[in-house]
Amino acid sequence: MLPPQADRRMPTRVQIAGVSSLEEALATADAGADALGFTVRLPHGVHDGLTEAAARGIIAALPPFVATVAITYADAAREAVELCRYLGASTLQLHGAFPTPELPLIRAGLSHLKLIRSVNVTGPEALAQARALARHVDALILDTFDPTTGRHGATGKTHDWSISRQIVAESRVPIILAGGLTPHNVADAIDSVRPWAVDVHTGVEDSDGTRNLDKVRAFIRAAKEARPPVPR
Repeated sequence: MLPPQADRRMPTRVQIAGVSSLEEALATADAGADALGFTVRLPHGVHDGLTEAAARGIIAALPPFVATVAITYADAAREAVELCRYLGASTLQLHGAFPTPELPLIRAGLSHLKLIRSVNVTGPEALAQARALARHVDALILDTFDPTTGRHGATGKTHDWSISRQIVAESRVPIILAGGLTPHNVADAIDSVRPWAVDVHTGVEDSDGTRNLDKVRAFIRAAKEARPPVPR
């Protein structure tokens, strides 16, 4: 059986991360995004003024059939479970140094919650990390680590897509590609990596960090129209 990301009958799914207002959330959902990512409880403070209370209010106001993702650096199962209960998010995306042995504790606390774990593609060692984590989660997100800033994700930089492609080829859980994607390169990224989904944050912002909804729409359109060949 082919891994889920190899099935090209469906368009590539799209997550828009860093949503910070209800207006933006509704416009992004209307543009065809499959998931909205809310960045909360980060190591560097509040992102774009999005408090946890504000994120909870946005999620509660969204219409049905919009997947909501809590993107966080929470580093303990109890903290992660309490955060998702409070927000009402349907999916938890974990970045940073979350301890792998605590992933089953999240399952025990919120059995309905879908789990995504990040893998920073810094080199071939990411292959082993992806194999180890895939046993515990519903999907993996492949992102970029910037050694200059120390940021794990939201770097605006791509990584070695050939390594990501290897992870896709052997993974039995869906793979989400992130890291430096924009409306201009997302089709090439999909063609090169063949992920199940793509994720964008800084790539749909203007130079001052303001979210550009025209870029959001262009990104979603480019990702949905991309059709890499089915592997033989």
